[in-house]
This record gives sequence, C-alpha cells and structure tokens, in this order.
Amino acid sequence: MNWKIKVSSNAEKYIKKLGKKTRKRIIEKLKELENMENPLFHSHVKPLVGELKGFYRLKSGKYRIIFALLKKEKIIAVVNITSRGKSYK
Repeated sequence: MNWKIKVSSNAEKYIKKLGKKTRKRIIEKLKELENMENPLFHSHVKPLVGELKGFYRLKSGKYRIIFALLKKEKIIAVVNITSRGKSYK
C-alpha cells in the first residue's frame, strides 16, 4: 500500500446514505488509488480548476469523489463525495 485514505466526516456521512452496491464501488475506486504509485495517473482522475484548483476528482459512475493529495505524508484526503450534477457547485 503506497497511500493512506483519510475521509472527511461529510464524505463519510454521504457514503453511509448510499446503497450497498454504490458504496462498494466507491470504496473499490478509492482502494485502486491507494495502491497506485501516483494516484494522479489513474484514468478517472482529473485536476479541478478555478476555485477548486489543487483538488482532484475521481469519477465513479454518476458520483464524483473530490480529494486532495498530501504528498509528503502520502495521504489521499477525501473532502467530498456527491452526485455528478452537484459536485462542483
């Protein structure tokens, strides 16, 4: 394991509200990132721009996982998980 995942309380609450299948898919996507040498090379990761510059999004179906990388500590800090239409507002 190269990276460690830290999930904000808001993101954790949102995950708990999701269905079992969706929750499992999101957790699997996060584990993929966790095991990569550089999570930014994942095919579903894109950098955000504008006010959210410095954050990244990971696509998982119709959901978006917004995170930041703390490179020195090797931590993926998940700050938000939300549906696609509400992700960037």
